[in-house]
Amino acid sequence: MTTDTRIADHPYQVLVAAGTVAIGAIAVVFTPAGLVLLAAGATIAFWHRLRPSAAFAAVGAVAGAVAGPLATLGVRTEQLCCMFGWSEDRGWPSAWLSRWASADTPEQARALAIAGGWQPDPVYLATDVVLWAYAGLLVFVVINLAGRAYRAHRGPRPAPSGS
Repeated sequence: MTTDTRIADHPYQVLVAAGTVAIGAIAVVFTPAGLVLLAAGATIAFWHRLRPSAAFAAVGAVAGAVAGPLATLGVRTEQLCCMFGWSEDRGWPSAWLSRWASADTPEQARALAIAGGWQPDPVYLATDVVLWAYAGLLVFVVINLAGRAYRAHRGPRPAPSGS
């Protein structure tokens, strides 16, 4: 199989990679999750060199996009502040599901927030989905490249002996 090794021959790939790396460079200042974006951008930029299975990577991206935000619903942040405001948030790195209220006492604020129900934040949900899709893509690309390296190291399998 021959591949084109010139990055200039892949303009859309370069645009997506550059945008992802730029966003990751800004995000890493605020959260370590920005490292995922940096790594994903570099992976996309050098996709033509790495040559991972695109189908396998797509499965990883979809799995990460679905499983990541759902799994991080277990990350809970509860706050009481400001005479008396109570809030509870779910999700990581961005809290995309929250409930909050303010009242005269902390107990009333908590009761009002719980009665009010959860409020999703679509922008934070979208950022979490993108981040976890990139994380899934990276995991599956690493698995694919490790499998390829193992098969190359192991060498060709001997032909089965037929009697």
